[in-house]
Amino acid sequence: MTFSSYTALVGVAVILAVTPGPDTMLSLRYALSSRRAGLGAATGSSLAAFAWAALAATGLAALFDTSPMAYEILSLVGGVYLVFLGVRAVISARHRLLAAALSVSSAEQSKQQAQSRQKAQSRQKVAPGVGAEIPSSPASPLAEPAAAEQEQAAPAQAVKTLRARTGMLAGLATCMTNPKVGLFFLALFPQFTPQDASLLFTVGVLGGTVALTMYLYLIGVVLLVDGANRWLSNPRVTGWIELVSGATLLLLGLYMLATGGHGLLTLI
Repeated sequence: MTFSSYTALVGVAVILAVTPGPDTMLSLRYALSSRRAGLGAATGSSLAAFAWAALAATGLAALFDTSPMAYEILSLVGGVYLVFLGVRAVISARHRLLAAALSVSSAEQSKQQAQSRQKAQSRQKVAPGVGAEIPSSPASPLAEPAAAEQEQAAPAQAVKTLRARTGMLAGLATCMTNPKVGLFFLALFPQFTPQDASLLFTVGVLGGTVALTMYLYLIGVVLLVDGANRWLSNPRVTGWIELVSGATLLLLGLYMLATGGHGLLTLI
């Protein structure tokens, strides 16, 4: 394999990696929960891409090219799973936005209570009166912020932190239930595989290059999200980002369900 052909392969792999799809949205969504979960999703998607390369090299992926029924059924399975992930992301985003709204309202309520207490104390100093009650123990100025922090932390605990294993399994399932990845490798291998190339070369070099390129790109997405922690520490911002990524996964899943269902109806 010449250097120019390998450079062309890397270019194709980069185009495939940077094209927005389920893997990118999934890594973004899990990276919002934690860096480990995002890296797990990136690892799972890349391992699944490498597995598709092995299936394509051994000819098993050709089943989805020669059998439209198998292709449409796998598309339906992938669509159902993407819809499931999208609904979960939308629900999680709703929890984040609700936690942000509760935090703002509790902070405003604490501020109003502090202002009213200060007004009452100032009135007693100006005109205490004969029968005025002496406050037993004035509230500490540190007590109100502490109470506000506890009120803000309570709704935020409803948003669960996803683990790396959960992200990796989601990445594996998302990519493995997308038959278009297998068809991509079926179309790619004849263009770049040298004559008399071994199976190990096809899977290791060609499939490994595509999977590694995809992995590096997804890691970049995860690290970019993790590096913006200060900006993303606002639950309202993360809630809207997760809502957009979840809605994208949901729409992709509905599209796969629609195309797979239409394909099955035409075959029956």
